[in-house]
Amino acid sequence: MRYAIRTLRRSPGFTIIALLTLALGIGANTAIFSFVNGVLLKPLPYRDPHGIVLVWEKPPGGHRNGISTLNFLDWKNQNTVFEHMAAMNFGGSVTLTGSGQPEELPGVRVSASYFDIFGVQAVLGRTFAPDEDQLGKSQVVILSHRLWENRFGADPSIVGRTLTLSGKSCMVIGVMPPHGPFDRSWAQLWMPLAFEPRDMTRDYHWMMSFARLKPGVTLEKAQAAMNAIGARIAEAYPESNKGWGVTVERLEDQIVGRQLRRSLFVLLAAVGAILLIGCANLANLTLARGAAREREIAVRASLGAGSWRLIGQLLTENLLVAGTGGALGLALGYAMIRGLIRLAPPFSLPSEADVSIDLSILLFTLAVSILTALLFGLAPAIHASRVDPASSMKEGGRSATGGAGHARLRSALIVSEVALAFVLLAGAGLLVGSFFRMLQADTGFNSTNVMTARLPVARDRFAHPEQLLQYVRLLDEQLRAAPGVRDVAFSNVLPMQGWGDGMPF
Repeated sequence: MRYAIRTLRRSPGFTIIALLTLALGIGANTAIFSFVNGVLLKPLPYRDPHGIVLVWEKPPGGHRNGISTLNFLDWKNQNTVFEHMAAMNFGGSVTLTGSGQPEELPGVRVSASYFDIFGVQAVLGRTFAPDEDQLGKSQVVILSHRLWENRFGADPSIVGRTLTLSGKSCMVIGVMPPHGPFDRSWAQLWMPLAFEPRDMTRDYHWMMSFARLKPGVTLEKAQAAMNAIGARIAEAYPESNKGWGVTVERLEDQIVGRQLRRSLFVLLAAVGAILLIGCANLANLTLARGAAREREIAVRASLGAGSWRLIGQLLTENLLVAGTGGALGLALGYAMIRGLIRLAPPFSLPSEADVSIDLSILLFTLAVSILTALLFGLAPAIHASRVDPASSMKEGGRSATGGAGHARLRSALIVSEVALAFVLLAGAGLLVGSFFRMLQADTGFNSTNVMTARLPVARDRFAHPEQLLQYVRLLDEQLRAAPGVRDVAFSNVLPMQGWGDGMPF
């Protein structure tokens, strides 16, 4: 090891190039594998995540859809396969007033058993009581740890405090744990989903639902049981439910979309190709360096060093380079992870994804470093150990090329390096070309000079639809009168968003 260090110090050019090449290749692989590990490989951070399922309505000719209130209540009351079942409505954002400037806080409304499904407890206070999703008892709220720290200064006395949310008083009953999926979620608070008389319909599909399978119940058994319930509902209420069914899916199978999964695998293949290119390049450099050290190796062989001793010495140098490059790559990978997370659109990764450097990432980096040392060092080491001491010790016996075998190996490495680079560049070119074609695609509308704004309106702000329409008309008149405004329109969903009121479009 000491001799390897001295040898590398005497070749600063080779050492610096090798370390930079390995740091880039290993760092990129560490960063992308951290995303693959955090998004695809780690189990969901919940108690027994295999038992958590999503339950959807199945429209005629479709696969999944939002749920109506009465259908959900029938599912919840008639099923024998779920330990808990909870509904969620994403339209739960509220406006916080009475504490500085008014602020809109994204949130959701959920059934009381929602947190029981995931097996998560509050770090301060408690989660919802079983009856707190009933009318008259639902004016309570649970805060995310992020909101508790950023908006309320991590006040330990927050539990029991009353907040004014969308004009109504709500008591804080709990704060969720830090650094978990409920802290990384876009939602910053949770309120009970209390059904009002106007919600009791089978025609308005406005919710989604989660459930936890009872011990010993398989997904197939749960699907069969829910199919039977769906068939009974369709027969009893044909006007609203004819042809409709139920879809049951494991949460862990649906948490990552196909596009994100494909993107991660493409990135992993790309950085793998970068590492292979670097290995081929380093192998060529090592071969050239081995040819220059032919006389030194001949002297060692003359003094009794066997082939394995020579290979061991040369591999020690390569492992030292790979280990140091791996350490630098780990630091670079950490920086790349932080940079990619900042560059990614907010909440583009599932909240369950924990992208970080953990033991599995350290083991991956160690394995890649050792594999890299073998890839770029083994063949040159074996080739360099096969020297003829007599001919190499003669005057002029050293050869810059090391013979025909040496030349063939270098040629093979160059061909491999160029081929991998060509594949990588061709893939990058196709990806960039596809991206520009996507930007130029005809969306069917012209968004030039079009501005959008969200207008959160509490569900119970207006007692009658006519009052809401009057409010919207007043806003329409005032906006049209603003300088520079040519036209105004209101919608419940933006173009290309894909969903509106629970129905896919």
